[in-house]
Amino acid sequence: MDRETELSAQARTNPVFLTGKTAVCLMADAGIPDAESIVSKLGLESGDFGMPDPDMKLGNELVVEAKYRTMCRLIEDTGIQTNVDLPCGYTPKAIHMSDKGIRFIGLDLPIVADEVAPVLLSLAAHPELIRISGVDATNLESLEDALRDISGPLCISTEGMMMYFTESEVSSVLSNIRCLLERFGGCWITPDPEFMVQFFLTFRSVLGQNAVQKLEASRDKATGQSDVLILKNSLIVKPADLQGTSSAALSLLQKHGLKAEQINLGANMPELSAWRKLRPEQVSAFKEAMAHCHYWKITLDAGRARQTEEQDALPFGLKYTLEDHRFQVSLRGRMDTITAPELLKVWEAEKANQKITAIAIECSDLQYVSSAGLRVLLMMYKSLENKENFRMTGVTESVREILETTGFDQFLLN
Repeated sequence: MDRETELSAQARTNPVFLTGKTAVCLMADAGIPDAESIVSKLGLESGDFGMPDPDMKLGNELVVEAKYRTMCRLIEDTGIQTNVDLPCGYTPKAIHMSDKGIRFIGLDLPIVADEVAPVLLSLAAHPELIRISGVDATNLESLEDALRDISGPLCISTEGMMMYFTESEVSSVLSNIRCLLERFGGCWITPDPEFMVQFFLTFRSVLGQNAVQKLEASRDKATGQSDVLILKNSLIVKPADLQGTSSAALSLLQKHGLKAEQINLGANMPELSAWRKLRPEQVSAFKEAMAHCHYWKITLDAGRARQTEEQDALPFGLKYTLEDHRFQVSLRGRMDTITAPELLKVWEAEKANQKITAIAIECSDLQYVSSAGLRVLLMMYKSLENKENFRMTGVTESVREILETTGFDQFLLN
């Protein structure tokens, strides 16, 4: 399988990586150090990056810059000398942290890690303090492998990831972070639970009565880039029900033996370059609005045990046959960001040799399916002229729950 085919499979199973390129372009426009150099080396074009509406672009720029600069400050304030950034995206955080003498471990989808690593290492004054690895955040083995020779406490940082996950994916990530904090110590800092709140307050403070329309446009763009339902899991706080959804998010953390300190954004946000694009009254309104938003510093809750049960993971595997235009495959283990492209490549290679009119998937040994895996199954389902010729058999209770929670059971299990 050639490199181009491999990259194509990764990109189509994980289109959410495109949001990272939008983010670094916004950072370059905001004047964040080294962002413009990254954009240039990646061959990206700054400008409207899919946001021809200047108000929509400005709102997104404010959100992105506030997150980046505030997170850098909060990470440095912990005093922890190893920052594990998940996902690291295409941002200059690796350069910033290594300039401060902080070891930077950037973790992201393999397609992102492979592309951004040589760029960051070429720009950094201290490349010896930087490591970039491809992982699946829901796969503990891949995370542990990326941290195999690391010791001491970790400051895990997460920006712009949790809102793209299904409920089962969020549960897996929380369980994995709990395991990492138990092993290494430290903390996890993230703006993601109140991402919607920050977005809503930013747009409302700067755009006034046009905020709702612009927010919907931004949401539609993000959904298009990720190809998944966003902002649907119970870790996400909703502006329309702050108290109720915040309590639900804290309860979910408690279920995984974690607790959160909510850090006020307005009190910890540095000066922003994007303020130069605002009128004085807009800057004042924006600062006031951010005083009602929080970033979460999450640590182990020593007095609370995990309520979730861990399942021993089987290594991913697939066996398939193609006879009389019928593609039959047996799946085992976890089908996630790392492994889902394997099924996609096999299916497409066989489809190129012979028309496939029926698909049968045996799932009795399939333990877990992430959104990347669901995306591949959906591609296969949609390829059939007669959708009734798609069958999944032996579906386990855990996989069935994932399908039902995401709504994929309505067609994949018919």
